Amino acid sequence: MSAAEQEAPVRILLILPFDRTYRYRKSAFSVAISYAPLTLITLAALVPPHLNAELTLCDEGVSPPVTAGDFDLVVITATASSSPRAYALCRYWRERGARTAMGGAHVTLQPDEAAQHADTVLIGAGELIWPQFLQDMADGHPQPRYQHRPERGFLPMPVPRRDLLPSRAYMNIATIIADRGCPLACEFCSVQHQWGRKGTARPAADVINEIKQSGRQRWIFLDPNLYADRQYSLELFRALIPLKIRWSGLATLNVTDDDEVFRAMCDSGCEGLLIGLENLSQQTMTATGKNCNQVSEYRRQIRRLRDNRIAALGCFVLGFDEDTPESIRDTIRQIPSLGLDLVRFSVLTPLPGTRLWQRMAENGRLITQDLSLYDNEHVVFQPQNMSPETLQSLLHEAWRETYRLTAILRRVLHRPGSRFIRLAANLGFRLYARRLRHEKTGLFNPAIVTNNTRKTD
Repeated sequence: MSAAEQEAPVRILLILPFDRTYRYRKSAFSVAISYAPLTLITLAALVPPHLNAELTLCDEGVSPPVTAGDFDLVVITATASSSPRAYALCRYWRERGARTAMGGAHVTLQPDEAAQHADTVLIGAGELIWPQFLQDMADGHPQPRYQHRPERGFLPMPVPRRDLLPSRAYMNIATIIADRGCPLACEFCSVQHQWGRKGTARPAADVINEIKQSGRQRWIFLDPNLYADRQYSLELFRALIPLKIRWSGLATLNVTDDDEVFRAMCDSGCEGLLIGLENLSQQTMTATGKNCNQVSEYRRQIRRLRDNRIAALGCFVLGFDEDTPESIRDTIRQIPSLGLDLVRFSVLTPLPGTRLWQRMAENGRLITQDLSLYDNEHVVFQPQNMSPETLQSLLHEAWRETYRLTAILRRVLHRPGSRFIRLAANLGFRLYARRLRHEKTGLFNPAIVTNNTRKTD
């Protein structure tokens, strides 16, 4: 590389690709329900200043694809459901002379597959491998594979480049992450394979400093489980109290039974939790490895959240081996009595690389290799006690029954807190459910890059 070439800026395009459910629509409502993902702006913050990089960010969930430009490097982060789109983007940009690199959850779990499409694959924690890859590229000898598996201890993370986010593309609530690990060993979950079951937290002081520097008053924690490490959770919640912010996040419901941590969480400004209830059968919870869920305690634990003015979004998974059409319909009938503010449904999805995927593959139960369908909304395996078509129909039935207007009004009128916010959120889920039922899957083509492919509703 000549001196002139070394002085020229490195032109980098960072892409978060769309999938069937997360894709650009020109509507104010889509903006209102989309929170800002952290991947692209974290990678941007990790670019060494001396590289003099010119950065272009494209989140295809909230903006049209970038289809033109002269880039030295195109970097794509992918989940299983967005991987077909990511592979199409690799082909598209390689044909135009750019080096391509891929990272993200799917690449970490399936690196050999991704390596068939991208020039470089980034496996594991980007904080520890992305800067080295960029330096190697600047020096003219980028490697085909960079890898760092999580180890016990704190993981440094820069303050994301929120200034690079497109204006008015997301809800006006900042996102942040403190701990990406989770101690649970749920068979269907990919978190343990990406980040390990312990040791991937940021120093709590770094989290607090980031919030202070931002000046924002409302936050969403994207941690997979804010109750992953009891001592860390307690330290973080206590440190948040003086900031007087309001925040929402994800946690297991058993946090309500840890009086010391729960009180600190309430005092720290928690206003909402997404909780993976998964199923109303204790046998299923034990079989899948989520023993912290005690089904007989759900109502009492949710009531404790409600008594402390914390909204509860309960998530259910349909299609476990113990499920039957009758048990799923019984679950749908019981949900209103739990006292949840919002409810979300998905079908059991054997994400490639998880223990569930391995078991399903060994037993010949996978019915499609189309990864664009591995989005938690499409049945991609043979259920134990029903047909795939029946399970798919039951998913739509669950959404339809739970988000009838009468059911929405019961949730809105009989819970503490802002009725307007709760009504808007419930109507948002109602619209989401209707889109799922009316999806024209035949029009979805992840291989086409132009904007015309967005007309998939």
